[in-house]
Amino acid sequence: MTAIPLFNLGKYLQEHGLTAYALVKEVEGKVPASTVYGLARKPAQRIDLPTVYTLLDALGRLRGEKVSVLQVIDETEQKTVPAALPTLEQLLAQVPKQDPASFKKFSYDRNRKPISIGEGGPSIVDIISEGREPR
Repeated sequence: MTAIPLFNLGKYLQEHGLTAYALVKEVEGKVPASTVYGLARKPAQRIDLPTVYTLLDALGRLRGEKVSVLQVIDETEQKTVPAALPTLEQLLAQVPKQDPASFKKFSYDRNRKPISIGEGGPSIVDIISEGREPR
């Protein structure tokens, strides 16, 4: 697994007792408030460098000390993609088996008479494996 860096502004604000509102007021006219609130709500993988510079500069003014980009970056583990897609048999093995006795009866007519779905005929798996189109 490889680590991917995330710009985690929300975590930084929480750790240092700052609010997104205070940061919005500090960067007013330079960075849209929606961008600041969005970054505070959810870590971002991509962000413009001028925006990063403006936010770090504003955080430095709020805290009274210089803030490094490394203080706002988190690394998370990226999940690896499986080497091959699962086969039909593997997918079917994951589908829970159902008991026909547990099937519900549905009503379709105006008199609300229950109409049960009859048994018999090929299953969808049989139809697909034979390459036929379902009716």
